[in-house]
Amino acid sequence: MASLLNRFFRKKASGDQPPLTQDNTAGNLQPGISEINTIPDEKVLSNIQFTPHLEIPQLIVGVAQSVGIQRDHNEDALFSLTTSLVLGDKNLYFGLYIVADGMGGHENGEVASSLAVEKLTSHIIRSIFLPLLSVQGNKMELSIQEIMLSGVLQAHQTIKKEAFGSGTTLTAGLILGDQMTIAHVGDSRMYMISPDGNLQLLTHDHSLVKRLEEIGQISPEQASTHPQRNVLYRALGQGEPFEPDIATFHLQSGSQLVLCTDGLWGQVSENDLVDVIRATSEPQLACQSLIQRANSAGGPDNISVIIVRLPE
Repeated sequence: MASLLNRFFRKKASGDQPPLTQDNTAGNLQPGISEINTIPDEKVLSNIQFTPHLEIPQLIVGVAQSVGIQRDHNEDALFSLTTSLVLGDKNLYFGLYIVADGMGGHENGEVASSLAVEKLTSHIIRSIFLPLLSVQGNKMELSIQEIMLSGVLQAHQTIKKEAFGSGTTLTAGLILGDQMTIAHVGDSRMYMISPDGNLQLLTHDHSLVKRLEEIGQISPEQASTHPQRNVLYRALGQGEPFEPDIATFHLQSGSQLVLCTDGLWGQVSENDLVDVIRATSEPQLACQSLIQRANSAGGPDNISVIIVRLPE
């Protein structure tokens, strides 16, 4: 299995590596996701620690969603898949987690987010998960980052064709052992909370207000209440050239990951986010508590959250 996994995470030959974070529309002003403690793709699975199957590590996951208080329909979509591969005396845990926040009207927004989740999920299952289960060890020609990029691009083109004029955010995390690869577009977010409570934002908001904040035209306080804070300059189904952020991270044992749409992070402060998750024994209960807090704060948007607790 290790030899097959190494093929997934090899880097493309020099000159063939896809651009990950370059923004050709705004002078590369924002910090790219690849600048946040990422690791080269080819090193990922060669460093995965396999454990004896008598002590199988588990990903513990919670998932929750609400239409919110002020909306009458749901344009968010999410996906969660958690499993362990135990082959002989080796074990590898696998997790795929996606949130998407659609836009474009009562029908098109939910169509766009659903298409994004459907297309990326099926692509990853077909290109990564099923080959991992193959006893023949099917040869893979692409790395994890390349597969994630290809899946997002396919979803982008499908939305343009089948839900023209709509769009969606997309934040996806693929966990294999102690490594995670993220694909991200828009202003949904992924956070990592370390065992000591340190919060790190792993994604970068592709929003107009975030860009204005970065170039110093508005303050963080002004950004939080800006009337255009929901306007995105990058989303699936919208605009060309289209470049998602792709990056791979080492995962720290005992950390927790949070994927959420802006219906949550826009209403619940980062301090409250950490406090709720660290004070709650189970990720599912933490998800429900965070949803309640967002709704208590007014619930102006759909709310989606996934929490993943990594093994100690």
